[in-house]
Amino acid sequence: MEMRYVEYEPGTLPAVLKAQVLSFLRIVWPEGFTGGLRYRDWITNPAYEPHHLLYVAGDLVVSHLEIVHLVVTHEGTTYKVSAPTSVLTFPSFRGEGWAGKLVQRAAQRIETSTADLGLICCEPHNQAFYSKNSGWPVIPEAQIVADGSPTSQSVLMRFLSPTAAQHEDTFRRAPLHLDDEL
Repeated sequence: MEMRYVEYEPGTLPAVLKAQVLSFLRIVWPEGFTGGLRYRDWITNPAYEPHHLLYVAGDLVVSHLEIVHLVVTHEGTTYKVSAPTSVLTFPSFRGEGWAGKLVQRAAQRIETSTADLGLICCEPHNQAFYSKNSGWPVIPEAQIVADGSPTSQSVLMRFLSPTAAQHEDTFRRAPLHLDDEL
């Protein structure tokens, strides 16, 4: 079957693809579907305007990534942030490079956007994968506080605007507070 690259704007991901991605997320990241989120029917908070990038074979999801957009204030300066998240490849397609290609495409899209800052938050064991495929540096001093709690995530950043580049040191010394983990 032919592998195709497809993109979907916020709110336009076809139901058949959305159901597969949600099923994967429910199994791999069950903590995101507990309590009041038990019946959650969205991949990422719709307020973040998720833009979906996928490799598909017919109606079968092979690999998925979405770019989310948020505005954050850090140390008194407001930034437009774009971040790849919900990166997944179904097990039978792993090791073929699909997720890496999606990360490369996402990084290129973010770097040519109007975002001030490109941000990747990942588990420490995944930082080499994201660094290699995005070309973004790991910022070892950076810390993310999500929903009021410090995370153990590794942080990669691309300072895209002159303002973000000018304040790079503040991201190294002061935690970045987010409403949710990305």
